[in-house]
Amino acid sequence: MLQVTLDIGTTTIPHQLMKLTQEIIDKIQEAMLHTKKDGTINWKDTDEIEVNLAGTFAADRFIVIKNKTKDPVVSAAPHPNFDYEKKEFKK
Repeated sequence: MLQVTLDIGTTTIPHQLMKLTQEIIDKIQEAMLHTKKDGTINWKDTDEIEVNLAGTFAADRFIVIKNKTKDPVVSAAPHPNFDYEKKEFKK
């Protein structure tokens, strides 16, 4: 059993780490099998990925899987008929 000590201010509380079981890994794998609307694959086995952990509350954690192969993201060109200073479309 793995344990870690979490220091919160002046209180030290022992915690048991959550393990990534095969069931959790299978659920993540299934979620990553999604495709674009045209049927092309979003994530390929050869893509380079970065895995991070994030959360906004003490009990919440989000696994962030970033596809580094798609970096840098190429943004779309500005709309030619939109005035970005006035925030309105040109006539």
